[in-house]
Amino acid sequence: SQVSPVVTFAPPNLPESIVIDKQGNIYVSMFVTGELRKIAFSGAQSTLAVLGSGGFPRRLLGLAVDAEGNVYAALNDVPATKGVWRVSPAGAVTQIASLPGAIVLNGLAFDKTGNLYVSDSITGTIYRIPRGGSVAAWASGDPLLLGDATACGGFPFGPLGANGLAFNKAGDLLVLNTSQGSVVRVPVMPDGSAAAAQPFVGPTCDLWGADGPAVDNLDNLYVAVNIQGKIVRISPSGVITTLAAAPASPLYFPSAIAFETGLGLRKQVFITNFAAPGGTPGIVTMNVGVPGRPLP
Repeated sequence: SQVSPVVTFAPPNLPESIVIDKQGNIYVSMFVTGELRKIAFSGAQSTLAVLGSGGFPRRLLGLAVDAEGNVYAALNDVPATKGVWRVSPAGAVTQIASLPGAIVLNGLAFDKTGNLYVSDSITGTIYRIPRGGSVAAWASGDPLLLGDATACGGFPFGPLGANGLAFNKAGDLLVLNTSQGSVVRVPVMPDGSAAAAQPFVGPTCDLWGADGPAVDNLDNLYVAVNIQGKIVRISPSGVITTLAAAPASPLYFPSAIAFETGLGLRKQVFITNFAAPGGTPGIVTMNVGVPGRPLP
């Protein structure tokens, strides 16, 4: 499928994560500056909020969006601001989880009952933030969730483990492990606790650099494989298919994927090109032929 540029950014605007609300508005996290940028369905750009109070880079990473259009962001700034922030559609910011001891808060995902999960890529911890409750470690220390800086020739950005998060139709949490090149399945117990992590796909160097995911209506998982500059689809049975790859497609360290929500456009994914190091930062799009799963 053809990958087409949507918008480009000038450094230091390096877009790391992307979400799209029910109105079709796109939100991207700018890693260096802490800006949450909004791109309206019309294409008009604005700054919804700037998170963080320290120097640069503020290391603004994963995003999630809820049914009301609030955007949630993982911020790795100074200890006082490190954690998960909620930004209302009007731009009001609230820290909903303070995690000063975390190292690299990265992926975010909601389950179907509104609990929010966030990964720490260095410690291999998945935190859970219940709706209206306080944050707690949900899964931690499992070797399947830890990184391996030596795998596949050595990941240049360190031993990044648990990164992007997504839920499958069964309600299991799927965790992308960046440096191991794997997808790990963590079933949710009836009481809401985490069952033992299980291998789902890999480790395989085909997924080395697995970063941000998206899920379609058929339960296929889409993965931005950052360091390899490619987008893959993983079937519910674990079969990997490459949909697009650099240099034939304009993919520069793709880091996250989101499905468009507008009528007639739900087969369209939008991908952030983090472009570090090199290439053109921005957003590109492609039609994957299957509608994305609707937002909860």
